[in-house]
Amino acid sequence: VTAVTTVFYAAVFAIGYYLIIKGNRETLSEMRLERLSGGRPQVMVETGLLNLPIVEFVVRNLSGGAAKDITLELSSPIEDSSGFVISELRYIREGILFLGPGERIHCVWDNIDRLIPYLQEKGLHEGIAVKVRYKDLSEESYTTEWRINPLLYEGLRYDASRFSQGLSDPLPGTA
Repeated sequence: VTAVTTVFYAAVFAIGYYLIIKGNRETLSEMRLERLSGGRPQVMVETGLLNLPIVEFVVRNLSGGAAKDITLELSSPIEDSSGFVISELRYIREGILFLGPGERIHCVWDNIDRLIPYLQEKGLHEGIAVKVRYKDLSEESYTTEWRINPLLYEGLRYDASRFSQGLSDPLPGTA
C-alpha cells in the first residue's frame, strides 16, 4: 500500500509540475507578444464635441498598442445636414491601414444646431452603430461595437460668441 501511495503522489506531483511549466510558458509567450506589439490596441469611434457647435466624427486608438487593418461597418450612412455623405470618405469606406497609440482621425460632421433636426428627420433616434474590426502588430484580431448618437446632446449649451464676429456659419466652405 505504501509503495502504491508513493507512486500515486509522485504521479500527481509530476502532473502538477508539468501543468505549472505549461502555464508559465503560455504566460511568457503572451508577455513576449504584448511586448512586441506594444500592448492591446483599443480603437474607438465617437462623436467629438470639443469644438461646439461643431460636431466631429472621430476614430481613435486609446491604448499603448498600435492598430492596423482597421475597418468600419456602419448601420446607417453618416450624413451632414446638407446631404454630404461623410461615410463615403475613403478612410471610412476602405479602412485605415495603421493607427498608432494615442492617434486619432477626426472629420467635421456638422453644426449641432443643424445636425440634430436632420437626424431626427431621418429617424436616427437610436444613433448609428459602428462595428470596428482591427488587428494588433502580432496579428491578433479584435472587434468592438460603438454607437454614435449626437441626438443625446440636444439642447446642449455652448458659447456662441466665438462665432459672432462676422461668422454666421462656423463651418468652412458652407453658405
